[in-house]
Amino acid sequence: MRQIRYAFATAICLAFGPAAMAQDVQALAEEYVHMPEVQQMMTEMFSPASMAAQFKTGLPPGTVLTDSQMERIGALMSETMTQFRPRMEELMIASSAKHFTAEELQALIDFYKSEHGAAVMAKMQPYMQDFMGQMMPDIMTAMQAIQGDIMTIMSTP
Repeated sequence: MRQIRYAFATAICLAFGPAAMAQDVQALAEEYVHMPEVQQMMTEMFSPASMAAQFKTGLPPGTVLTDSQMERIGALMSETMTQFRPRMEELMIASSAKHFTAEELQALIDFYKSEHGAAVMAKMQPYMQDFMGQMMPDIMTAMQAIQGDIMTIMSTP
């Protein structure tokens, strides 16, 4: 009888364990994405100033726009991109639950709730904007240089 109870308990753990772990990972992914620090990063990412700066990094070298033009472009892009935020959050939750374990998600949550983690998250958007602002002209030049080759590859079966 004891062996039957042990076997039954083992079967229950095997049957419901993965589902419980998946729910745990899903809940942690949701907690991570809804953290104030992550939400603030998204707010800053979609701000008019950030959108204008991102747009500027994609301009061909030598293109000059007035401050007024940049402000209007930033506002327009911010308004447009903000509508994607709910979808972005859904995808972040799904991808986080798919790629991270419960332990890894908990570590992310713990880190970003810490003093240093919150500071890192607050600096991530300006860091990426600065970095990409300096890299984008080089990337665009390289992409333009290989555009003909890409078109040749695409037109050749």
